[in-house]
Amino acid sequence: MDKSKICQDCLTWQNKFPVYDFVHHAFFVYDPAFQEWLNQYKFMGDIRLSGTFAAYWKNLQNQHPEAIFCPVPLSNERLAERGFNQVSEMLVAAEVDYQMLVTRIHHSNPQAKKTRNERLASIQPFGITVDPSGIKGKTIFVIDDVYTTGQTLFHVASCLLPHQPKKIRTYSLAR
Repeated sequence: MDKSKICQDCLTWQNKFPVYDFVHHAFFVYDPAFQEWLNQYKFMGDIRLSGTFAAYWKNLQNQHPEAIFCPVPLSNERLAERGFNQVSEMLVAAEVDYQMLVTRIHHSNPQAKKTRNERLASIQPFGITVDPSGIKGKTIFVIDDVYTTGQTLFHVASCLLPHQPKKIRTYSLAR
């Protein structure tokens, strides 16, 4: 891959984790309009907005029918607070099958309330929840709503990597 076409953030992750073939895709740029939509959907709880970008997720599934879609899970506390997982609800609205391959075992303050350094220093909050043999040789798409530092996606990937998936790719609505 031509390193001149890779963003600085991705180069940093590649240097930190050279054995992980990191590739992230975001559909949109995180701008004021996206921030407003996310606030209404995720923080105000307007679950009706879960289908706003369904065509993007459905198209991704159609292009990669072999991939296992794995939404980033919420802690039980956050799920009780919000009432829904914003990522898995987007996939449900798009009629995209998914598997919860990991679970959040450590609850922490919301990422939005942490500084970049606090996010990057966060401990591994996830653990694998499936039989590892179901991951071996598979293509896995880890799905999140927003990519800020990439730490959450790397935490999920680091749970899956020891079980020899064919490849892991990460996707978010915005970055």
